[in-house]
Amino acid sequence: MTTVQHDLSKLWVLKYADSWAKVHVEPAFNGDVDAAFKLCAALGNDKRGHVAVAMWRAKVPPDAFRAYFSTAWDHDHRYVIGAAGTRRRLAYMFRYAAFALPDRLPSVVRVWRGTSKLGLFQARTGYSWTTDRDVACWFAMRSAGSNGSPLVLRADILLSDISMWHDLRGEREAVLMKPPAVVAVDGEIEDWNNCYQRWESEKREGERAALRRAVATNKTRGGAK
Repeated sequence: MTTVQHDLSKLWVLKYADSWAKVHVEPAFNGDVDAAFKLCAALGNDKRGHVAVAMWRAKVPPDAFRAYFSTAWDHDHRYVIGAAGTRRRLAYMFRYAAFALPDRLPSVVRVWRGTSKLGLFQARTGYSWTTDRDVACWFAMRSAGSNGSPLVLRADILLSDISMWHDLRGEREAVLMKPPAVVAVDGEIEDWNNCYQRWESEKREGERAALRRAVATNKTRGGAK
């Protein structure tokens, strides 16, 4: 990408960004990873996707782009998808980010995707899958009461088909730009609901444990002299 495109994209973001976020634009575009995180945090949710596209067009240094893009995807993936406009452009963005994948994942990876309200074709073309079946069941059943049509799909894919894998919320998300060629419905509603209940229990216990750690840390800091 030319310097002209870089500068034009930066100027556009400076005009578009919320006033309190502007201080982070220049250093983020220059490759400051911490500034990239802060820029994403400071922007309004609906602006994060468009800024991600602008940073990709500007070919911001990859480390800074990864920091911004991973945060935007984790918190506001629907705005990122909307701003990208096409699956191809979004794939280019992930390719530029070049997220590292865990060494422990095998060359062929089994993934699941849980949905409700969607038919099989729509569910299959979704971006977010998981390497944990219980997580997929949780996503299938959490809104099934109002949406109806819960569904858990299973697929075996090549490791190279995963654009990003992360576990920030314990969801073991595998982001796929290319829908799996072959999918299967894995299980039935009663089984999915049991897995939902198990994961919900684990999730809540994890939240309670995190709260206990936070309280203990605050007490330690409060007692320090």
